Amino acid sequence: MSKGEPITISMAFQINPEEFDKTGALDVTLNCDTQLFIDPLLLGESSNEKFAECANFAYTKRFEQIATILSASTGPDDLAERSAKKLLNFHEVPYTHLGYSSGTTGSGFGTLLIGNLITNAKQVIALGIRDPDLFVGLSIFEGGVGPDRISDMTTNIVSDCLAKFTLEGCTKLGIPTKEFVISGSKYQLPSNPLKPQEPLLFVPRDIVRDLPVAADWDSIARSARESEDLKERVSSQIGEIWRAKTRKEKESTLKRALQSKESFDLLLDLIRAAADEPYDVENDHRGELYPAELRRRIANAEPLDLAHFSGRALTLDEAEDVVRKIIDQFKNLIENKGLWKELWNDKMSRARLEKAMQRLFYAVAVAYCEANNLDISPESDAGCGPVDFKISSGARIKILAELKRSSNPKLADGYAKQLEAYKGAEGTTRAFYIVIDIGGLSPAKLRDLSNAKSERQKEGLHASEIVFIDGMPQKSASKR
Repeated sequence: MSKGEPITISMAFQINPEEFDKTGALDVTLNCDTQLFIDPLLLGESSNEKFAECANFAYTKRFEQIATILSASTGPDDLAERSAKKLLNFHEVPYTHLGYSSGTTGSGFGTLLIGNLITNAKQVIALGIRDPDLFVGLSIFEGGVGPDRISDMTTNIVSDCLAKFTLEGCTKLGIPTKEFVISGSKYQLPSNPLKPQEPLLFVPRDIVRDLPVAADWDSIARSARESEDLKERVSSQIGEIWRAKTRKEKESTLKRALQSKESFDLLLDLIRAAADEPYDVENDHRGELYPAELRRRIANAEPLDLAHFSGRALTLDEAEDVVRKIIDQFKNLIENKGLWKELWNDKMSRARLEKAMQRLFYAVAVAYCEANNLDISPESDAGCGPVDFKISSGARIKILAELKRSSNPKLADGYAKQLEAYKGAEGTTRAFYIVIDIGGLSPAKLRDLSNAKSERQKEGLHASEIVFIDGMPQKSASKR
């Protein structure tokens, strides 16, 4: 594996990614962010019935317990309230490798946030509501509740269920386990191959979203606006929340929701309607999951002969030639070998984000460098952004390759400014600028790119090569 390459669970344990997928777990990366989050509203919907039953019971039990305790509270900071605060003081369980911090640090619920939730929860409970989702309903109005906190909270509550799910997956795959202690309980779990002192927790792929609903106001507002069944009820009882943008406007919505049991129940119905689907792992439009399966098979399925360059140190010109050949092969795979399908969702209606395309190119580049035993290898920040091809022996020979979608509004600036800044930082003059055409490549953009390249040449500077790749959906041969 190349330095800086995302390493998935299947790669780390040298398991066929397709076999790992059969466990129902996410094949997350262990050395960089997988920016997906556990959504508590999806726990009971998991296709793994054992996990769904376990997680739903644990989640419901925790919040029913808090609600019961708070219903006995007679004043601020009494014994009941202090007991409830302890149950809301979630410590992080960092071994899922989800979120914004590579799974190594988290952001638990602070004192102020817990205090606000307790105050509002007591008001809801006084209305006669005991629904365990009431804390999710309240969390959407708290400015300090981001996706990491919601995911950390849920992971903490269902850690026992995740441990059982993990052990089940390890048993199927033959992954060795050993004893670890999480939240004071002992479990048989696999060691993280990158950090053997830490365990791993597998996460069912159908309980994650790119944003938990409790941290996704836009999704809730959209649900309120677009659901004909809910729109009139919402508007009459808690206001047109789709118009609420500022914190003051959101607080006004909460105030109206707290006026009656019927109003708050409506809010919970709205939130559940917004949490209708987990993240689409198969399409992965954000590019959060590294294409480990494609990386594993691409060099064998579509070989590229670079034997002339293998097993020896390369000159700068030779290294540039290698990178050019890899880019040409990437272009060929997309335009002639069906790899264009990896750029779009399964309905071919929406192109995947730039990060997904950058990771696709990175995986292809790594596969060909390793297959040909080259002294040059790609490095990148989490497998996205500019790919920096470096001579493995440590010589100061570097070739950059930056990939952009044609729809990027700053396409010319990316060439004229961003790429040159990268080149300066890495101490190289050699670079390629790859443009994936998914539409929106206007004559004005083409002109601006051409002018940017010409300006470099007029100044006697090395102008980076621009490579255009047709990434538009293609018709099958029978329909052409």
